Order: sequence, then C-alpha cells, then structure tokens
Amino acid sequence: METGTCDSCGDVDRDDLVTLQRLYVTPGAPGEEPEVRTADIERWCAACRTHYPHQPLPEG
Repeated sequence: METGTCDSCGDVDRDDLVTLQRLYVTPGAPGEEPEVRTADIERWCAACRTHYPHQPLPEG
C-alpha cells in the first residue's frame, strides 16, 4: 500500500492507497448488459474502493 492523497475523494495523508483502474458503468436498458468503460489508473483509499467500481491491477 502507498501513502498520499486519494485520487477519488481527495482525502490527504492516507496510508491505505492502492493503485487500480477506475471503471465507468452505464446501466443498459432492461434485459441488456451494462456498458463498462475503463478509465485512468489512479490511487484510491479503502473507503472509495468499497463504494465505486474499479478493477485491480495485476501485481508486479
């Protein structure tokens, strides 16, 4: 984990940041799959990771 500012909520001095890829999800019409778009790579705190769609990055 990293220390710094969360790119999602802007909270500073976090010691629980993880690098991940933000996902934007647009619901589809009834019976259709939602549209999922990948976005930027960011660093998010634990609270944002529990509330917003994202994709973990492979370690290494």
